Amino acid sequence: MRQRTNLAHWKQPCGGPATALRGALVVALLAALAVGVSPSSGQTADPPGGPSVEALLARGIAHSVGSEMRTGLDELRSAARSEPGHTLVRRTLAIALLRAGRFGEAEAEFAVALGEERALALSSGRLSSAELQPSTDADALLGLATSVQLQGRAREAERLYRAYADLVGPMSKEAGRAYFRLHELATDSGAEWLDPEAELAKALAVDPNIRSASLLPAFTDPRTHPALEPYVRPIELSGSRADTALEYDTLPLLSRWVAPADTSEALLALAEGTLRVEILVRADGSPDEVVPVTPVAEEELTPLASAVGAWWFTPARVAGENAPAWIIFGEAGGAEAGDRAAGDAEAGDPEADDAETGDPEAGDTKAGDPETGDAEVGDRETGEEEATAGPGVGKASGAR
Repeated sequence: MRQRTNLAHWKQPCGGPATALRGALVVALLAALAVGVSPSSGQTADPPGGPSVEALLARGIAHSVGSEMRTGLDELRSAARSEPGHTLVRRTLAIALLRAGRFGEAEAEFAVALGEERALALSSGRLSSAELQPSTDADALLGLATSVQLQGRAREAERLYRAYADLVGPMSKEAGRAYFRLHELATDSGAEWLDPEAELAKALAVDPNIRSASLLPAFTDPRTHPALEPYVRPIELSGSRADTALEYDTLPLLSRWVAPADTSEALLALAEGTLRVEILVRADGSPDEVVPVTPVAEEELTPLASAVGAWWFTPARVAGENAPAWIIFGEAGGAEAGDRAAGDAEAGDPEADDAETGDPEAGDTKAGDPETGDAEVGDRETGEEEATAGPGVGKASGAR
């Protein structure tokens, strides 16, 4: 493991600082370490029981939106086992299952997210949309309706789509998704009680630009969700401190985030992701040393290291074994304006002229079919643009 004297190599970005300032900061860092600023000091030696629910959820979304649907499903299922009552987890797992073509399993998860009794009452007609509370999860209701439709239960699907349209507002653009689905339902099922042209007209009236990619419920964008955002901040190898003799299979992943309790300037910047820090992550996943990439006030060093010391990481891997690694945590300059959000054109969303994800075909996977070897509906084709993977995913170089 690196000696703490390596802190003497710390430099400000954009060139070397004045000698006096650099010396003062190095002395301050070493002095802080001498009084226990190492984030591991005072921390339990026992690692937490695995990634937090938020870490699993953020990774599950990233993998499901990207090209690793099976990995995403595994992570989302782990999150659901960890916290069965976590509504966002259940809804996200349901969306992933729907996009993977596992309609029966998706229906069950959407029903849990919506409330099983409420879902059953809506689909059977015992509960009217007028009796729904405004707080009802609209995306879960849309997903439930789609799952039911794709299993061929037209009457139930119609009731659920009508309820969704009433919930979001019959004249809203969101309601256009239900009307367009009802148009498809009438066309595909031949239901005599539905007028496909009338439903299409209503869809175009509220949203003339409606497109098939908007018809499925969207994944939550982790970058806009405060509890998930830290887990999608980028992690990169610290070039100035990396052991060039090692070739990392994977870099550490943030597995447990604890928001700093202090309100000092440095800790606010750390919480907001605007302060980048170098961290030595031990082979057991605990942070050992912390060095700010940008200079901070001397009095901020101890609370900064203490805050990072409460985190936990999935450790780096080298030749199949856990290994320490110096990393840089944080996003330089914030997210780019043009970055794709997780809820935008997602894995499984149809491109122009493509058949829509989840549309029933002869070979659609049904609930209960084995997954092994199945081609998933949500998998990306070669050459499609991949959404941002989770922090550190694919960056290897030469958690509540």
